[in-house]
Amino acid sequence: MAVLTGEPSGDLLAHAVVRAVQEQQPDLELLGIGGERLESIGLKSRFPLRAFAVNGIAEVLPHLPRLLLRIEQITRWVLAENPDVVLTVDAPDLTLRIAKALRARGYTGKLVHLVAPTVWAWKPERAAKIAAFLDHVLCLFPFEPRYFEAHDLPATFIGHPIVDRPRPDIAKDPNALLLLPGSRMTEVRRMVPLFREVVEKLAASQPGLRCLVPTVQTTRAFVTARMGDWPTPIEFLFREEDRLGAFRQAGTALAASGTVALELAQADVAGVITYRLSPSTYRQFKRQTSLNHLSLINILAGEEIMPERMQDAAQPDQLARDVQRLLQDESARNTQVAAQRATLDKLTLSGGQSTAKLAAETLLNVIRA
Repeated sequence: MAVLTGEPSGDLLAHAVVRAVQEQQPDLELLGIGGERLESIGLKSRFPLRAFAVNGIAEVLPHLPRLLLRIEQITRWVLAENPDVVLTVDAPDLTLRIAKALRARGYTGKLVHLVAPTVWAWKPERAAKIAAFLDHVLCLFPFEPRYFEAHDLPATFIGHPIVDRPRPDIAKDPNALLLLPGSRMTEVRRMVPLFREVVEKLAASQPGLRCLVPTVQTTRAFVTARMGDWPTPIEFLFREEDRLGAFRQAGTALAASGTVALELAQADVAGVITYRLSPSTYRQFKRQTSLNHLSLINILAGEEIMPERMQDAAQPDQLARDVQRLLQDESARNTQVAAQRATLDKLTLSGGQSTAKLAAETLLNVIRA
């Protein structure tokens, strides 16, 4: 079995699914591209995950020759290994390019993609294009399968792994602020300076403020170097258990937009979501989407329950006001947390089955078909 990821969040998702497959197939042979978590269960990554952690048009262009070379190298390597199934995970600009190339060059095994491309948000024509080469899509949101089934591509709603995590059972520290600037180097370079301006403004009005900063392998050196001299105490967290502990402990967060919004909701953290892209990338995205909200939790809710401040609205003064309100107003935090909980209920599978187990069963059924 080959597993191809392109970023730390995909490494985390794939880890749970592959572990569930290993429970049913202990002799599973594993190869592919992954990070710390997949490597912990036996994958020897063909290339380091940090080599692929870029996003956005303007952000990718300087790296394009190297990325295209890597795609070609991975495609040839997988064809030579010829596994029974290739599980591609999220990062569609990378992983689906490889899947398409594999099928075009005669790969006859199964191609399964985990985390459906957001065809419901932009570029709906992608559903028909990927139906031409994929065998199955594993969807994290209940409204997604119909977009692919309309093009005769089987798709299964497996739930979202976020809801499998236990909710926090300890009192929140109102002075603990989670800072989550992202997992890709391109986004971290944009977000860290913005976060610093916000924290500088907060420090004057919140004397007991302390910042918790979980890190990932792809950006760890940069984050620790650039955030080490801030005006508030900074605690860097390197291990997964420490990261989860920080989510349980903090009551408020400032985060770059992404899956982390759902993580915050599951951990009962009142978050403020922000993001900045290059102007050209953002303009293209806005032209191709009809969404009123860009953060996943707000898309699911159909309204803004978690403040989101994107692109030109991502200004230090506004972000500081949003965060300060949550830090200082317990009632506001509790109201937001309750709305987040109600929204996450939409991602829960009936019968209490875990996402990873259902994904593994579906994957094995596809292989056997």
